[in-house]
Amino acid sequence: MPPQNNAPSRSPFAGCTILLILAGVALFLIGASLYSLFKQDKEISRFTTDHAMTLPSLAIEGHEAEYNDLYARMQVFRNDLIAKPDEKTQLILSANELNIILATAAPLKGYKPYFHIKEIRDARIIADHTRPMNGMPGSGTTRHLNATVALRPVFAEKQLVFHVDTVTVPNATVPQEFISQIPPYRLGMELQKDPIFSPVLNAMTAMEIEGDHLVLRRTPGELPNPLASKKEIDSGFHRIVRVLVIGFLCIAGLGIFFSLRIKAKREGDNANANHTDS
Repeated sequence: MPPQNNAPSRSPFAGCTILLILAGVALFLIGASLYSLFKQDKEISRFTTDHAMTLPSLAIEGHEAEYNDLYARMQVFRNDLIAKPDEKTQLILSANELNIILATAAPLKGYKPYFHIKEIRDARIIADHTRPMNGMPGSGTTRHLNATVALRPVFAEKQLVFHVDTVTVPNATVPQEFISQIPPYRLGMELQKDPIFSPVLNAMTAMEIEGDHLVLRRTPGELPNPLASKKEIDSGFHRIVRVLVIGFLCIAGLGIFFSLRIKAKREGDNANANHTDS
């Protein structure tokens, strides 16, 4: 008799089962992503509108003396920073003077249409702010966040950094999760190439609020703050670790699942082969 081949036959359905499982996982992920997008768009529509609010404009005519005094003080501050590196110097700015700078300083023209400073209090700059946002991907629509924001100023890495601490919208609540995703506004990278502002940023050591004024200063021996606080760095690190751990667990879980499926299939094939031999 010719020798019989007792090797268990391979079922074509094993590969199909794996493909079906992978397809199911892919469909689940796509569905979850679409659901998340629609849910996010619905949440954002609750505190945004389809038009930008109109911010107050500054009239230069009739206020020339105030403008000239401001820029004269700014020039003195700049000269002291350059010519007297071993002396403390500072520039004190009111809310209205910040609006003047936003309206007239060429390097800041990109921020002019979106901010109007209302007041300075509680170590924050309170400003009316309109912010364009993209609608649903593929819709071609634009939403606008029209709000009052509280900005926390910090001077770090030769940049004027303004963290968004709170966002207030009339008749709506902005989720903290959304606020925490708004990146700080940084004035510095574009100013490093400006011959007027660059020497100021290179010589400054601090920016902070005192009472109802914003103070820019240089104190000999003082070191600027790091761009991100230790708390912010730790928070970002923990988010990365969580994502990596979840991803690893998902991959490990799928690997174990498929291994058990293959092992069970092999044991079933072997049992069938032994039963046939007997």
